Amino acid sequence: MDVEATCPEESDTYRSEESVAYRMNQVRLLLCSVIDAKLDPSGLSALQWGVLKALFDGRARTPTALCRILLSDSGAMTRQLDFLEKRGFVRRVRNESDRRSVHLVLTDTGHAVIRETVPLIVETHGRQLHGFTGDEVTTLKQFMDRMIANLS
Repeated sequence: MDVEATCPEESDTYRSEESVAYRMNQVRLLLCSVIDAKLDPSGLSALQWGVLKALFDGRARTPTALCRILLSDSGAMTRQLDFLEKRGFVRRVRNESDRRSVHLVLTDTGHAVIRETVPLIVETHGRQLHGFTGDEVTTLKQFMDRMIANLS
């Protein structure tokens, strides 16, 4: 694919605020801000909720898997897990076959907070896509999947 056809700006005229990447980042920042506000009564941030949801869904069982899924570095993930463990949402359990690694277990409290907060997240995602048709949402997802594949 011709890069000029997809990114017509030249280096000397490039304006970041006109780029797709800038707009995608704005969406991410605004979405996280709205979700943080909605989750404030639960004492969770959007990132912490994402950690709990990944555990709830069974998409991750280890800190390393969470880092890969949430695109986080290990230091930041350790801090989030320390917080979530202190709040009683997760437990670290030593791996019996490899004592150097831990498995993460969502506690009953963690399960409960996810079930209580999922409607807030669904509502926010609905707000984000207000006015889009089903076909537009499908197309948007396909475009974003292509961008992810291009960068992976």
